[in-house]
Amino acid sequence: MAATSKIKESLLEIAGRVKPTTTLEDVYQQLALLSDIEKSEEQEKAGKVFTQAEVEKKAKKWLK
Repeated sequence: MAATSKIKESLLEIAGRVKPTTTLEDVYQQLALLSDIEKSEEQEKAGKVFTQAEVEKKAKKWLK
């Protein structure tokens, strides 16, 4: 139920910013952005993050 509650909360937040020119696609994009932010925050709390040095090392491998 917590996920459903979070979705409702996000939709209400978005609804508060809707303008007459807002499209359904705009709403979808905002909802996706809020979802991505929430996932990132959960990953950070779980310690699933990389240091700058780790990112640079991985990027060197990827960009070969």
